Amino acid sequence: MQNNKIIRIALLAFLMLLSMWAISSLLSFRAQTRDVLLGVGFFVILLLALWRSIPIDAKLLYIIILGYALGGKGFAYVSPMEPIYISEICLAICMCGLLKRLHTAGVFRSSIHKLIWLYLIYAGTHLIVDYNQYRMLAIRDSATVYYALYFIVAYSLFQDGIIRHTFERVIKIAMVFAIVSKVISLTISLNFPGFIPHDDAMIPLNAAAVIYLIVKAIETKQILYFAICGCVIVMFIPTKTAGHLALITVCALTLYPGRIKGLLPPVLAFTALMLLGVCVMIFLNADRALELLTGSETSAQLGMSDGEFVGLQGTSKWRWDWWMTIWDDVMQNAPFWGLGFGSDISSAFLGDRLGSIVRYPHCIIFTIVGRLGIIGLLFFILLFTAMGIFCLKFCSRYFTSKSRSDADLICFAVVIAGMVNALLQATYEVPYGAITHWVCLGYMVARYYGSWSSVKITEKELS
Repeated sequence: MQNNKIIRIALLAFLMLLSMWAISSLLSFRAQTRDVLLGVGFFVILLLALWRSIPIDAKLLYIIILGYALGGKGFAYVSPMEPIYISEICLAICMCGLLKRLHTAGVFRSSIHKLIWLYLIYAGTHLIVDYNQYRMLAIRDSATVYYALYFIVAYSLFQDGIIRHTFERVIKIAMVFAIVSKVISLTISLNFPGFIPHDDAMIPLNAAAVIYLIVKAIETKQILYFAICGCVIVMFIPTKTAGHLALITVCALTLYPGRIKGLLPPVLAFTALMLLGVCVMIFLNADRALELLTGSETSAQLGMSDGEFVGLQGTSKWRWDWWMTIWDDVMQNAPFWGLGFGSDISSAFLGDRLGSIVRYPHCIIFTIVGRLGIIGLLFFILLFTAMGIFCLKFCSRYFTSKSRSDADLICFAVVIAGMVNALLQATYEVPYGAITHWVCLGYMVARYYGSWSSVKITEKELS
């Protein structure tokens, strides 16, 4: 049985790679018509063959999540025409499905639903005004807000038992795909269309893998889970600072005394062994260990230069200057309304000092301030706070319960890690970070507020 599952996941990964190639070929449709027709054929087969018992919108959403987990940024930014990307096509189909099940969708069920609608209404008003000036750029930047519609869609989908149980499997496979993607990005350079692994896609799922593997190791008493978990933790070493903070936060909230019985002592012992391993590595080859632990981007973020601490003059310093430049521009020009969707909030700093342009400042707070002003920031802070409080309530209710599922752990970790990552990198601005984040939150809210039946779903229904 276990071998069959591995074969299925491997086959799914192969089909996903074919799908990435297919969709990526849309970018050069005129030059590669034959490739597009063949590739889209593979994608259609994948879409029709998987999970035949669930509706097309849910099926497409799950394939998109798997594609982001494996292909990252490469899978997200493929499109027939900009700014119509695969995420926007998926959202349009999902919204049509939402309209069909509107009577059971529960679109105002929780406080998070209501705050999202307020956030969307304000942003929609902003977009109407901004479109006259910035056109397609305004629509592109407004994705930071309208990706929240995936939460509304996901909540409505998870009222159905078969769709929900399918997602519980899909999110596990996505977690495996993210690990595979991280391993590939660290070891080899795979030049494949639609495959560009990115930390903003992998960090939440990798953090979820750590928690999931630790809990499974405790509950099954199998050392193999601890070994795999150790490998995943090691993969975090060259990851961006946001990844380290996300993992620490997820672990801290999950390991809070009483959350999961018997989990804390083994984790502390495992952490001690990991530290011992690092010490041994330093003893055997100090130069190599220092290069591994504080090299490259990690070194810059920690203020390291040639193995010595020189102060926070790397990424941390210039990023803070960037944020303050955005803040000053907004406060001088439009403090309450913001500069609008489509405005170039980065050129004043990046263009002049670094010679590069980025559409978002790698901190959701300053993205919102720059685009939507203090009013938009107020709406977002209310939503962000409500999400954080809900996650703590969810953790308290289910992590000590016998009814806790694997998906509870994974979704909780994905959401929390995504929230932390959003403060230093990008979660809500990019599809490969935002969509999985909002869908996992939708699952948690549906789980918390729903009265799910205990009907057993057969293997045949899930296939």
